[in-house]
Amino acid sequence: MVLFFILIFLADLLLGFMQAPVWAFILVNLIFLLLFMLKSFYPVVFEKDPEKIMNFMKNSKHPHFQFFYYFFNDRLEEAENKLNQIKSPFYRRLNEVNLLVKRKQFSEAEELARGLKDSMYKWYSLAGIAMEQGDRESYQKYKEKVRNPFYRRLLEMDEMVHDGKKEEVLAELDHMIPNLRGSKLLSVIQYKQDISKRHET
Repeated sequence: MVLFFILIFLADLLLGFMQAPVWAFILVNLIFLLLFMLKSFYPVVFEKDPEKIMNFMKNSKHPHFQFFYYFFNDRLEEAENKLNQIKSPFYRRLNEVNLLVKRKQFSEAEELARGLKDSMYKWYSLAGIAMEQGDRESYQKYKEKVRNPFYRRLLEMDEMVHDGKKEEVLAELDHMIPNLRGSKLLSVIQYKQDISKRHET
C-alpha cells in the first residue's frame, strides 16, 4: 500500500517537472488506481485456479477475505473471530448468517437474516434457510425475489437435492465449475462438497 502511494507521488512529481497537462495527471492516477484494484481484487473476481484464490485470501490483510478463507476450509471458530474485524455492518451480519447456516442453526440464522437490508443476498439467504426448514411456501416467496440467474439457479439446485435429484445436481455443478471464476468458483466447489456431506447415499 505504501509503495503504491510512493509510486503515484513520484509519477505526479515527474509529470509536474515536465509541466504536463491536467488530463495527463488524471490519466496516470487512474491507471495506478486501476492497477491497484486489479491487484487487490483480481483473484476473487477473475481467477480460475481455486488454489490461487485460497492463497490470496489466506495472505490477505482484509478481514473479509480472511473470513472466507477460514469459512471455506471449515475452520469456523477462526472465521467467527474475524467477524468483528469486518467494517461493513451488512457484510458482518451476512457472514454471521452464513456461519449459523453452516452450523445448522437455522432458526437463529433466519432471525438474523430478516434484519438485513433488502437485497439479493437477504432473499437468497432466507430462501436457502426456508428450504432447509422444509418451508416450501416461504422458499418460493423468497426465491422469486432473487433476480441474479447464478444465485437463483443455486437455489433451484438445492431444491432438486431436497427432492432426491442429488446426482443430477452434482453433474450440473461439474459442468459449471470449469466456467466459473473467483469467489463464485469457490462457492460452487464448496456447495458440491456440502451436498456430498449432507446427503450421503
